[in-house]
Amino acid sequence: MQLSSAALWCLTLLAGSVSPSPISLHADQKPLILKEGDSWHHYDDGPSNHSGILELLDQYAPIFKLSELESFFPSSVDYMFPHYNYTESRAGDIQPLNGSLLSRSQLYKIPPDTFLSIRESHNPQPFLEEESEYLFGPYDRDNDAEDGRGKVEEEVYGFGVDQGNGIIDLWYWTFYPFNFGKPVGPFGILGNHVADWEHLRMRTINGQPVSADYTTHTGGRFSAGTFRWEDIEKIDRRPVAYVAAGSHGVGKLFKLVDITDDEGPIWDTKDHVVPAVYWDGPESRRRIWHRGDSSWLNYRGNWGNKGQDDCWWHRVVGYCQVVDAPWGPNRYFGIPPDCILAPLVAGRSTYDFKFSSSVLDWAKEHNIALVKIEQVCTRPKNNDDDDDDDDDPDDVYVYNDEEEGEIEIWNVQGLTEFKGTERHTVNLAPCKGRQSAVRAYKLSLCLINGKCLSSSRERRICTYEQGKKGKKFGGAVNLLDVDDWRWNY
Repeated sequence: MQLSSAALWCLTLLAGSVSPSPISLHADQKPLILKEGDSWHHYDDGPSNHSGILELLDQYAPIFKLSELESFFPSSVDYMFPHYNYTESRAGDIQPLNGSLLSRSQLYKIPPDTFLSIRESHNPQPFLEEESEYLFGPYDRDNDAEDGRGKVEEEVYGFGVDQGNGIIDLWYWTFYPFNFGKPVGPFGILGNHVADWEHLRMRTINGQPVSADYTTHTGGRFSAGTFRWEDIEKIDRRPVAYVAAGSHGVGKLFKLVDITDDEGPIWDTKDHVVPAVYWDGPESRRRIWHRGDSSWLNYRGNWGNKGQDDCWWHRVVGYCQVVDAPWGPNRYFGIPPDCILAPLVAGRSTYDFKFSSSVLDWAKEHNIALVKIEQVCTRPKNNDDDDDDDDDPDDVYVYNDEEEGEIEIWNVQGLTEFKGTERHTVNLAPCKGRQSAVRAYKLSLCLINGKCLSSSRERRICTYEQGKKGKKFGGAVNLLDVDDWRWNY
């Protein structure tokens, strides 16, 4: 579970500590929201038609390294079924539930917007009541290996998503009976919740891995976000991830974020992936309606209890010690990676992109003739160098989204003819000035007179230097965006 920066800021302020600057975001136009991927398709044709996707899910099954300080271990979904005693709606309506009769094939019958709930205490501050110790999970510390590391052998739940053009995204979801929150001064431990879902995402193109997305709750861009395949740790050509103790965020590195280390149990998910296909294809993008023992994936409710709202600080930050349990793993997977990977170049930037069929239909209906592209630039505030100074490749500033108030943001803009189904290529001036860096880009659809009717959201860009490992910031990129623009992401 992740507490927002704003919430932590408010709590810190209430506790009498130093607070960061608030964030203000502005947009020129409202984004055009196009609903996609909301339709369902009954899965009747059998897994053999998607065998390539299922094989990729097994081939790149990740290795998770848990912290030696972990107390709340992963489990299968079946492990929790007998412990659910009742359901609660968002309106507070409670219905009894016989958990002993709950199964993978029956779960989907529970109405959406429902919280699967337990009666036992589930707010350790910091200790669990004896009646709730099953929330620690099934792992047995007494069976640790001779090296002290231990071995986890639970299921992981994989989704394969065919994005078209040879792109297959692999999502690996892990389940935990409980999420242990974080201590926040006199307020105690905030963010506890029954059930926890976390994930690691990989992207393959023509069967070859190109990147992985990690999802830590703290630690910034060096631990979370999108990384090139050559920049991540691998065992047997499979990605390694470090799991934060308690909150279970999945990081690329250890010791930099939350409580992570390379000393705890190892969870090798090879031969433990329960695979599923997300939708019936990249053109129709109709989500699969799963059947039989896979029908639990259709459940649209929350996997644990509702959170508290009766603490005195809830009206300020919206959190108490116990928060709402998360939804399950079958969410919307049609989105691009967290970050577009792009190499730095000398001189001008080049952007190569394409629109989805739904955006093309909207553009035709509204007589769109031009596309405006905005390269979002950033650098620290109070930079005494003028805009025409060249970048110093040895002077690198690490940007953090939590420092929004301390950095300057501006756009470099350009216009190009709207070319319909063709790919669009645009050259732009670089982000000039020492410590300046490309941060994102966005598009607008415009009439022939230059009036723009709709603007997209930003797509974040992560830059690197060709032939070298790691990320590096700079003022110009050569960006090939392989994800069609669908406007609402």
